[in-house]
Amino acid sequence: MRNLTASFAFFLLVLTGCDPQPEKATATDKPINVRVQAVDLLAYKIPVRVTGRLSTSTEMKLSFKTGGIVKQLKAREGETVKRGDVLALLDLSEIQAQVIQAGIGLDKAQRDLTRAGNLYRDSVATLEQYQNAESAYELAKAQKRIADFNLEYSQIRAPTNGKILKLLVEASEMIAPGFPAILFASTENDWVVRVSVTDKDIVKLALGNSAIVGMDPFPGTEFKALVNELGTVADPVTGTYEAELVIVHPHSEFRTGFISRVDIYPRKLHRSLVVPIEALLDASDNTAHVFIYDRGKASRRRIRTGTILNDQVVVMDGISEGELVITDGAKYLSDNTGVNAVNLKDPSQP
Repeated sequence: MRNLTASFAFFLLVLTGCDPQPEKATATDKPINVRVQAVDLLAYKIPVRVTGRLSTSTEMKLSFKTGGIVKQLKAREGETVKRGDVLALLDLSEIQAQVIQAGIGLDKAQRDLTRAGNLYRDSVATLEQYQNAESAYELAKAQKRIADFNLEYSQIRAPTNGKILKLLVEASEMIAPGFPAILFASTENDWVVRVSVTDKDIVKLALGNSAIVGMDPFPGTEFKALVNELGTVADPVTGTYEAELVIVHPHSEFRTGFISRVDIYPRKLHRSLVVPIEALLDASDNTAHVFIYDRGKASRRRIRTGTILNDQVVVMDGISEGELVITDGAKYLSDNTGVNAVNLKDPSQP
């Protein structure tokens, strides 16, 4: 046993006395596959984004010509009506009596004129008497026309094809002449969106500017529109200006009051360098980092960012046109990492 122990100790001594063998060289890290995209100069428009309300270009407050008691409402809110349909009626007792009274007065004036004419031709009545009778007849005719007109407009008819937005009175209520009774929207006219625009945005817009309109009842659908009117006087309460946009191709299910999200595109073009949004790293406070592809290496760089345009972002500073930014695979890189641009025909290009 002693001999065995001594032999083992000698063996260890021999090992410790030998020179250490040199380590094998570490294999070179394999380049990471990435995709790159060239930095482009893009011409674009910055939209003015506002919210508005859908309506028709013609909304009317219909009323009775004369006052009286509302006898009947023949339409319901939300109902579609045709031109000429009777929508509401007054109790006609008093108005019809006025028509009869005017008719009796006209008949009497006509008889008086005929009698005065005969007497004047027989030299019994004077010219003045005949002219007075003639004036009384004309006055009676005018009063009859007024009574007939009031009778006609003692009912409310639909001026065009349209929809009843709101009934402002009820049957048996007393209503004054000209007081609004029905809020009516014509469907023969254009559908429009009315929006409020701030002073800094109204100066960017002009008649004919294009716009895109979105509405919650039609998810995923965008409606083209054109600026039709621009306000010139600010609202005294909000300080904003009203603009009206005409929907180019309206939907058959449009209804007044739909809330609309509107992007209005001014004619002015902006030109800026842009990079794909997926190339950005550590984006914060209008700054971000990107990796630039440079002859098989990834170079980390800080840039200043601007407006986001769909899937791209405007670069204000820190990059040049034509440089290659790494998109796919950027988040796995560090500065000076070896990379392989799989979508480059010539990976050696800068």
